[in-house]
Amino acid sequence: MAKRVMLVRGGVLGRNSGLGSAHHNLADLLGSGSVPGWETDSVCEYELSSRASPILRLWKRWYSHPKAVKKAISKSISKGSCDLVHITDQEQAHLIPKNSKLPVVVTVHDLFHLFPTKMMLGEQEIDIGEQNPPSYRRRDIKKLKRGLARSDLLVCDSKATLRDCQKYFPNVKSICVPLGIDVSSYSPNNRTVEVEPINDRCNLLIVGSNDPRKRMDFICKILGSIESSILNELQIHHVGLGESNFGQPAIIDLALENKVNNWTGHGPSVSESKLMQLRDISECLLFPSASEGFGYPPLEALASGLPVLCADLPSHNELMPDGYCLPAEDIESWKDSIIEIYHNWKNRDGNIRDFPDEIVEHAKKFDNSVFSSRMADAYNSLGSDINLFSFGKVV
Repeated sequence: MAKRVMLVRGGVLGRNSGLGSAHHNLADLLGSGSVPGWETDSVCEYELSSRASPILRLWKRWYSHPKAVKKAISKSISKGSCDLVHITDQEQAHLIPKNSKLPVVVTVHDLFHLFPTKMMLGEQEIDIGEQNPPSYRRRDIKKLKRGLARSDLLVCDSKATLRDCQKYFPNVKSICVPLGIDVSSYSPNNRTVEVEPINDRCNLLIVGSNDPRKRMDFICKILGSIESSILNELQIHHVGLGESNFGQPAIIDLALENKVNNWTGHGPSVSESKLMQLRDISECLLFPSASEGFGYPPLEALASGLPVLCADLPSHNELMPDGYCLPAEDIESWKDSIIEIYHNWKNRDGNIRDFPDEIVEHAKKFDNSVFSSRMADAYNSLGSDINLFSFGKVV
């Protein structure tokens, strides 16, 4: 008989966000019986209201929902229906009850905001995480740290996050289980690829917000350094929030400041079909991020048959095949690679690009079937002396 998992999170997030996508994917796999030996008991969450006041949101987060979670766990224990609790992201770790009678697993995507740092890339200093959070957030972070320290198992998306958890929570068992995707739903071999030209330019795709660590200023600077005869034939498609919550200029302003005029911002709420169309018409995904907990966009690009130019930094460099990572601070390397992509496009004279089978095959290393098996190993490790896993193997 399968053991049962209670999935817990705070407010409901949609599938188009990183945290929401990871939660829904795990819920779907448990619900369909795809995680060997495990299935869903229940899901404890609440609907987010955009109209709710900040005070009401905090009351829900700090008081009302933690009580609901504790009650749901007690109810499951009395019924004998649940074997463990899985909190699906570290931003909800405060929900772990003190002295829980069920083992608690927490997925840790990253610790940027709990332990913010600064990174030097060349002469540029980049904020990784919020450096000076307001008082209520500082209190929130303390709650999250205490919650993570109470957990029985931290499931980390990457080796980089695993190292951070080992550093900050050395007394908690930690395991590396990279996230998964349904590669078959992205693969050009399993879907109709209809590449209808939307312009007569060389299209490049960027996916990411205007968080400083995403380095939109860096990519705009690179593009602006390309000679105008080539730059004018490039069309940049940006998917993500264009405005900044960190005091930076909007992305479109950064682009125009660097004379990158062919820039289209599609916003953060792009449908999966639209994003797939953008991947199909593009020559490459540009992903210069300084730090990621995992990095869905480059993996989804590979699974779609779209080449990637990626900064050689954790943790997204853990996902990439050889030859797809560039020195993070080397503007000339990025510039030369983009120009090479442009010339390849120019030489095809309007013909559709190849969708390389080898990068789709590489993406299969992170298929949901692999993720499901690794997650089952992680759950099962709670009853063993195993204290470290890396990509499903003891290290």
